[in-house]
Amino acid sequence: MSQHNDVVREEFTKQAASFAASPWISDEEMIQRLVSAAGLCGQERVLDVACGPGYIAQAFAAVAGEVVGVDLTEAMLAIARERTSKLGLKNISFRAGDVRSLPFAENEFDVVVCRYALHHMELPAQILGEMARVCRTGGTVLVEDLFASENPQRAAYQNKFEILRDSAHTRVLPLSELLQDFSAVGLEVEAVTMNHRTPQIERWMATTKTTGEKASEIRRLLADDLARDLSGTRPFYDGEGLLHYVARTAILKSYKLLPVRSATHTK
Repeated sequence: MSQHNDVVREEFTKQAASFAASPWISDEEMIQRLVSAAGLCGQERVLDVACGPGYIAQAFAAVAGEVVGVDLTEAMLAIARERTSKLGLKNISFRAGDVRSLPFAENEFDVVVCRYALHHMELPAQILGEMARVCRTGGTVLVEDLFASENPQRAAYQNKFEILRDSAHTRVLPLSELLQDFSAVGLEVEAVTMNHRTPQIERWMATTKTTGEKASEIRRLLADDLARDLSGTRPFYDGEGLLHYVARTAILKSYKLLPVRSATHTK
């Protein structure tokens, strides 16, 4: 198990309850938008990678044949199992696992989905490769995540305040890099749906229990960003004087290509 996995487990154990209660995570309209993007017919076997408190897995369970959720953090899985039991869902199961090496065989799933998790991964292309491996040929791989500016300095500025808030954060990728990573593992992106959220900064920091010097530094960085447009996240104050920033997101829908084989020449 990697040192970063230990950081992820510790961070999400600490914030499990507040993360599950976050309106950014639990928003029904946003969840249904992701489920609808998959275009299911009702019999599919779905894998939710880094499933967290289970909202996505549970929404897919309502319209799919079977759903499996996998996550590194037992505290998150406990919330997911409790919610699933209360909802009375019988076609869904959860298991602990390292998403860098998914505990499933090749071609097991019709749909593999991952939401708001790649920016916590040290090697996101490796995770996409694992998602592609366990997806059947022609099946759907669906990712929703933040994306950063294409300008490296501006992207680095965003990642600086994201890491201060959440020690499990690694890097928000620019959209071009996400697209390249999909292609590199044999996934053909057929649709990109852009959106954004506008987290209120104090609530956003409360989710991760970020206080003290780190919180002060985040406020300073965002104040500078508001004045000088340093990251592309365009911080702003609402009508009540509360600071927000614009978190740009995208849903990338892809399908798994046939494996490429070398041509065989016969004489």
